[in-house]
Amino acid sequence: LFRDTGRFDKLRALFAPGATIQTTWYAGSADGFVNRSEASFGGTVRAQHFIGTSSIDVNGDRATADTRIMLLLRAPVDSAWADVTCYGRFFDFFIRHETAWQIQKRIPVYDKDRIDAVDPSNPPMLDTDRLSNFGEGYRHIAYVQALGGAIVTKGLIEPNSAAERRLYEDGSRWLSREPTAQS
Repeated sequence: LFRDTGRFDKLRALFAPGATIQTTWYAGSADGFVNRSEASFGGTVRAQHFIGTSSIDVNGDRATADTRIMLLLRAPVDSAWADVTCYGRFFDFFIRHETAWQIQKRIPVYDKDRIDAVDPSNPPMLDTDRLSNFGEGYRHIAYVQALGGAIVTKGLIEPNSAAERRLYEDGSRWLSREPTAQS
């Protein structure tokens, strides 16, 4: 909500110092993510994020949350406008920092997506070869973002994959303060 409405100070406050985040178009520091989000705010592309239904595990000053998300994106695709709907989950590593819970690391899992014509009389024409370069769970959103100049993040996680299993194992180890594959 804070990203969609341009409240970047509130978005930045959600993240712990040194936090990281991954999306289809960004992988790196949370500060860098907020900066790039702010720089692109108000452009042609419109996005809305719906976030809810979380499963949370807590151990002392650490927690993990697995939360359903839906991303709605309206963007031009050549001479047409398209709506992309992407369903997935955010897997967050939380830490209690001073007096607040903050996100230490956010990793998405992309379940599925679709693309629809805003105007059915002018459907977007998709390059099927280019579309097939992206994973099934996020191919339409990545396609549209790449058309807009984004470099799509490599190694995005899809459901029922070895990468998803490793993510959940890392979350369990992190909660238990054991070394993770990414520590």
